[in-house]
Amino acid sequence: MSINEFGAWSRLGRTKIYEEIGSGKLPVLKIGRRTYIRTADAQTWLESYADASAARIGSGR
Repeated sequence: MSINEFGAWSRLGRTKIYEEIGSGKLPVLKIGRRTYIRTADAQTWLESYADASAARIGSGR
């Protein structure tokens, strides 16, 4: 999916998406000048984000 499609799917803005990409948390596929996020990578990212949130809540932070 494209960056815009991922933004609509994840409800994140472009800046946050590029932060996640830059930090290495969200892998991308570059084809020419276009940047794509594989659906499987998007799912993995979402699961890791949910796991981190659950751990933070569980620790009382």
